[in-house]
Amino acid sequence: MSLKEYVRKRKFEETPEPAPSTLEPERTQGRLFIQRHDATRLHYDLRLEIGGTLKSWAVPKGPSQVALSKQLAMHVEDHPLSYGDFEGNIPKGNYGAGSVMLWDAGTFEVLKDGDGEAQIARGDLKFRANGQKMKGEFALVLMKGRGKGNEWLLIKKQDEFANPEYDIEALAYSVKTGRTQEEIAQDLKPKAKKRASKKKAKFDPSGLPGVKEAPMPTSVQPMLASPADHPPEGSHWVYEIKWDGVRAICYIEDGKIRLLSRNGNSFDRQYPELSVIPHHVAAEKAILDVEIAVLDEEGRSRFGLIQPRIHQTNANEVAHLARKIPVKMYAFDLLYVDGYDLRNSPLVDRKAALAAIVTPGDRIQVSEHFIVKGSEILEAARQMGLEGVIAKEAQSRYESKRTRRWLKLKVTGQQEFIICGYTHGERTTFSSLVLGMYDDNKLQYVGCVGTGFDDRMLNIIYKKLKPLETSRNPFGKKIDVLRKVTWVEPKLLCEVRFSEWTSDLRLRAPVFLGLREDKAAEEVVREGLPADRKEVTREIDGKALKFTNLDKIWFPKDGYTKRDVLNYYDAIADLLVPHLAGRPLSLKRYPHGIHEEFFFQKDIPEGFPSWLRIEPIHSSHRGAPIRYVVADDRATLLFLTNLGCIDQNPWMSRVETLDCPDYILIDLDPMECTFDKIVEAMGLVKDVLDKIGMKGYPKTTGGDGMHVFIPIEPRYTYEQARSFAEIISQVVIGERPELFTTPRAVAKRRKNRVYFDYLQISSSKTIAAPYVTRAYDGAPVATPLDWSEVKQGLTPKTFTIENAVERFREVGDLFEGVLTKPQKLEPALKELAKLLK
Repeated sequence: MSLKEYVRKRKFEETPEPAPSTLEPERTQGRLFIQRHDATRLHYDLRLEIGGTLKSWAVPKGPSQVALSKQLAMHVEDHPLSYGDFEGNIPKGNYGAGSVMLWDAGTFEVLKDGDGEAQIARGDLKFRANGQKMKGEFALVLMKGRGKGNEWLLIKKQDEFANPEYDIEALAYSVKTGRTQEEIAQDLKPKAKKRASKKKAKFDPSGLPGVKEAPMPTSVQPMLASPADHPPEGSHWVYEIKWDGVRAICYIEDGKIRLLSRNGNSFDRQYPELSVIPHHVAAEKAILDVEIAVLDEEGRSRFGLIQPRIHQTNANEVAHLARKIPVKMYAFDLLYVDGYDLRNSPLVDRKAALAAIVTPGDRIQVSEHFIVKGSEILEAARQMGLEGVIAKEAQSRYESKRTRRWLKLKVTGQQEFIICGYTHGERTTFSSLVLGMYDDNKLQYVGCVGTGFDDRMLNIIYKKLKPLETSRNPFGKKIDVLRKVTWVEPKLLCEVRFSEWTSDLRLRAPVFLGLREDKAAEEVVREGLPADRKEVTREIDGKALKFTNLDKIWFPKDGYTKRDVLNYYDAIADLLVPHLAGRPLSLKRYPHGIHEEFFFQKDIPEGFPSWLRIEPIHSSHRGAPIRYVVADDRATLLFLTNLGCIDQNPWMSRVETLDCPDYILIDLDPMECTFDKIVEAMGLVKDVLDKIGMKGYPKTTGGDGMHVFIPIEPRYTYEQARSFAEIISQVVIGERPELFTTPRAVAKRRKNRVYFDYLQISSSKTIAAPYVTRAYDGAPVATPLDWSEVKQGLTPKTFTIENAVERFREVGDLFEGVLTKPQKLEPALKELAKLLK
């Protein structure tokens, strides 16, 4: 390679990278440079001065000092000698855009014959490094037959510099300026030099009441708030926003930051962008009490957003996540500053000192406090969709314990729980987590959580649980769990959001938010239970929804309320919404319950919220478009439920392919026959589908019949889909004519038989979606089944809102294939033709 390739890739009028000298360089070798480059992906660039240029390899994981370790090294274009000590930022739009740190510098010597160019030509370069960080013997070996001939391995030899405990991330600082990657990215001055001019003047804390001179503590246990149901009385309280993130004690010393969790764990590396915090604090030494959080698009902190950052330690992934979901530090207390311990000073004085030394920026803010009525700020937090508020006595000292001088008031149910076991189901890892908490010093079962996970998190949790497995039930007594449980030592914690507590202290509609490592299991105790309200406002998907008349009875014989139905749909929204998304809905509204008057609504009036997705669809009957609502998210689902939509009835096609259904419906209805006959007819349908090579997915309707969904590619018309179902009916009825009745007119159908209804397959006709509850006594649920469950003894009342959520946690989405596995009809039609002969 020559410098022509280096020049071709760069626009030197835009990038600070050095252009090659016009003078012919001497053919030298001997200097070593390594740059840490945070571009599209974080990597290290190894550069060796050989033959008048810097021969360069991009090493994704960086050089290792572990003996016999092998790191991929991609041979890239030569760089000019002047590039060796380059450090700075390559602007966006340029090749290699991102921050460049001079991670190491020194010398090297080529081993064996000493001719570096010849060894590179042979594909086997051996050298001894004498850098500040890279030391000892190494080999660069070409991986022959791989790629374009630029894939090499960087191999560390066994020698006196080999170190099995080598940790490259402990060395993530510049040998030129001492700066971190984030400091370079923000173009901040080196720590050893004068601090950034935007920083405030140094603060003198000596005059604060209660302050005392003292050396800087090496560790501080945080002060903890006690839960409360209601705001405290009196005017001597101040209020702060309760940030939904990770609590930390932040130590600043010698221009560097150290972050410790509540239980003393270090997690600096998870948040490299916070390395710039010392530039915003006008102190040489300081201890701050902070919350680290990630904000959503509406500016609200969300624990679920920071969750990917908490457990990620891979440097490349951390750098990627720091760009994708950067965190912000919210400082709310100052415990120590420049030789003075402030913990015995009143809270308001500590806060004044904090504001005096912190210059806000992209990575740090001072968490404000408000002097208002507690009820007002709590309602404001509720309206804004925040987690809650913290009430603090204005004159409180800082005590390293839980205290009633700080109170936490939550808007929604959310707290940590102990993972005590896991259940088995369709997933290869686990189905749900068995949760507990301490109450009166005893571990109590509070329920299971089986939603809120993605595949990555399932695997992370499973790996953490395996070493904790035990044969001992940590609760010491039998608990009511449907599936087999594998118990684990009660050590791992998770954060869970839930709608409310039931009367027997079980979580209603729990959703997993993430793992927690910032407190001990013994600290997880029952927090205050919020009282039921007839009206509440909740932030859902970034929209503020007001839920009214929550105590209204919708199922009189069973006592289920509107609140119960809303909680059910909130719990299973992740399962249901994908089956509603993109489909026009016909609304059947029961505003006063299932035994009172109901009405149908297709056309959505203009006065409904503007954020609803409305799709105008032309109606030949009306000669004008109908404004259909489409439920693409949890917010819409719950909004419609609040209107009295007890079940949801979508089209069989989506807006984008309106004339082409994406599944064929097999609808088996009873004509005054037993449900066992429906089950028998389902078995016949399954046999035919197996013979023609089609996959069908069974479910109860929640009423008296059963459905089979046959997913198809959305390129067939409704008429073609209906004809296919009709042919299946002919084959099935031909096998057992005495089981079925065929007349379309209800009055002519024979009793004690099954009606095979394929006429439902038609444009604009709707059916109850999977997972919805039905407006019948008992609140039955339209429940997806495994074919092995379609057997005698099954009844339409088997699954209700009382037990369906737990079932879905155990079995997962049995109807996922309806969404992900579309089928062609042509091969099946050929097989059907054979069956009709």
